[in-house]
Amino acid sequence: MRRKPLEALLVVLLSAGLFAGRPAACLAARSFYTDVKAGDVGDVLTVMIVEKTLAQNTSSIVTEKETKVGAEGKGTGALDFIPAFGFDGTVTKEHDGQGTTTRRGSIVGQMAVVVTDVLDNGNLVIQGEKQIVINDETELLVLTGVVRPQDVSGQNVVYSTDIANTQISYKGKGMVSGYTRPSIVTRLLTLLF
Repeated sequence: MRRKPLEALLVVLLSAGLFAGRPAACLAARSFYTDVKAGDVGDVLTVMIVEKTLAQNTSSIVTEKETKVGAEGKGTGALDFIPAFGFDGTVTKEHDGQGTTTRRGSIVGQMAVVVTDVLDNGNLVIQGEKQIVINDETELLVLTGVVRPQDVSGQNVVYSTDIANTQISYKGKGMVSGYTRPSIVTRLLTLLF
């Protein structure tokens, strides 16, 4: 019986020990004719990051208080030489305060992550880190979460919106980041006043 060329190649590779250390179940589940999807600890998965956030908070307060004070009098008895006197006054206090906070964020990108654990239900725990240095500016992107195997496409890709318990951290460090931070004097004055 004559074997197909790909089957013959697989037999040669297996007999040469090129797949030593890989579990047989892993090899059986992955053939040359099917898509390769992450499913084991150490497998690599591509994440398409598409995150957009918008948060807004508005508050308004109006208060008004008015106090009137008055007094009058004149001397009597031995003090009748004191002429009549009096005063009155009004104290008004008004406050009209308004505040709005708006925060928008968006991150779009693609990165590879590694399966660090496979849960009892088959879900994949993933973690990845990507560091990019451009003109002495270091950008670090860290992503962790849990992925259901059915959310992984045939091209071994999952969208960040399909990842449970997602934690995405994006930090930059360098000259531009340093100049956008307020100086120590500004921060002290803000703290005091």
